[in-house]
Amino acid sequence: MSTRTGTRNNARDLILNRAVDLASIYGLNGLTIGQLAEDLSMSKGGICAHFPTKVELQLATVKRAASRFRHAVIEPSLDESPGLPQLRALSEAWLRYVEDEVFPGGCFFTNAMLELDDLESNEVRDAVTWQYNWYVDLIERCTREAIARGHLRPDVDARRFALQLDGIFAATLIWRGLRRTENPIELVRQSVADLFQRVVV
Repeated sequence: MSTRTGTRNNARDLILNRAVDLASIYGLNGLTIGQLAEDLSMSKGGICAHFPTKVELQLATVKRAASRFRHAVIEPSLDESPGLPQLRALSEAWLRYVEDEVFPGGCFFTNAMLELDDLESNEVRDAVTWQYNWYVDLIERCTREAIARGHLRPDVDARRFALQLDGIFAATLIWRGLRRTENPIELVRQSVADLFQRVVV
């Protein structure tokens, strides 16, 4: 790799990492090339050399956010045995991801879904939706695997369970924002444990 290519990649990484952080706080629509340039003490031309349009910047930001999410939540759970251990690990990894503030604005994809939900389909909305669906599909697959292995009751509906678990996660962010309790994560852990308790064999 040439020095010029390495420098270009480093600048691109710097821009994207900051773009992810800002978008998690202000939203994808609130992310602008001018804002990034000012925040990074770069010229707008320096940003545009990597991302000529706002849409290109937004799409690259979604992709980088997905990589950060997978590293924090998905990869740790894959070390566990298939079925219930992996499903529990996936749940705990999501809670740690919020606790550790992997994104300063909370859960990037929950925020993005709420922000873009009422907009007509476009490239950015479709990218966010695809990533969120991929994650929910993973919860469903892990649930079905747990049922098949006899870890969960055979009458458990995998899609309904995924909805309930993801609903608890979404509520975590709302309760944290409302400051309904001093330690919302622990309350959520109890709620997740209650959900599992109802379906475990």
